[in-house]
Amino acid sequence: MPGRVYFYSVEILKEGLDEIDQKIDAITLEQPFVPNFAKKAAVMFAWSTIPYRSEWKYDISAHKKILIDIGHVSQNLYLASESIDAGACAIGIYDQNLIDEVLGLDGDEEFIIFLGAVGKKRK
Repeated sequence: MPGRVYFYSVEILKEGLDEIDQKIDAITLEQPFVPNFAKKAAVMFAWSTIPYRSEWKYDISAHKKILIDIGHVSQNLYLASESIDAGACAIGIYDQNLIDEVLGLDGDEEFIIFLGAVGKKRK
C-alpha cells in the first residue's frame, strides 16, 4: 500500500493533502538526533486545539487542561504503539505556521499543538 496522508476533521473531510508528504521534513524542522525520521514513519498524527472550547468553561486554567489532555493522548499513543510492537515519538518541535497552513487551520482559533509519529521499531 503506498504511503498516503489522511486528514479527518469533524466538520469537513479535506482532500488533496498529498502535498504534506513532501512537506513533512520542512514541517518537523531539523530534528537533532535522527534527521528526517518523521517522513520515515508509517503514520503521523497531528492534534489541534480550539482553545475557546475550554476557555469559556475553565477560564484561565483552560490552557493547563488542554496541555494535560494532550499529554494523556500522547501517553496512550505510546502504549498503543507498544502493544503492536511499533515505536512512537512525540514531536514538539515543528514549524507552527507551515503545519497550520498545510492542514488548513487559521493558526489563531485552531492550531496544531502536538505531532506524533508511529512506525516500525529499529532492531
